[in-house]
Order: sequence, then structure tokens, then C-alpha cells
Amino acid sequence: MNTQMQIFEIEPGYSYIVERTQIFDGVYLEVFRQPGYEDDAVLYIGDNEILFKWDDEARSIFSELDTAEVVELLAILAKSPKLLA
Repeated sequence: MNTQMQIFEIEPGYSYIVERTQIFDGVYLEVFRQPGYEDDAVLYIGDNEILFKWDDEARSIFSELDTAEVVELLAILAKSPKLLA
């Protein structure tokens, strides 16, 4: 997996971090971190986007993606607030 990190400064003292990981061709994970806010993530599968909360459970599943059970991953994604296609 290949990971890139970008820091976006909106205005002085206000910035956020985007960490983008290519899981494999056509599948990417982006994690958005802003001080003072909960972390969010988007899983891109082809042209589809799945937005979900980047919490300890999601972090754990994606850190061990090679050995994660499909059911665990689906449970995380089922909690997603919306699906954009």
C-alpha cells in the first residue's frame, strides 16, 4: 500500500491533514484530520465514495487490512452516514 500525506492551510492557524492510501488499483482510502474535530474517512471504490467516521475500530480494521475479515470491514462501512455514487 502506498500512502501520501498533504497538509492544507485554509488560513493562518487553521489547517487539516489528508492522508491518502492506495489499497490497490481503483481503491483508495482518504483520512481527514482537523484539530478539534472528529476524524472522517472516505473509501473510494471505482467511482463510488463511502464516507465514514475514522474511529479506533476503523483504524484497527484498516491497519490490519491484509488479515481483516470481510464482515468486519462491512460492519464499519454499514455505519457510514451516506453513500455517494
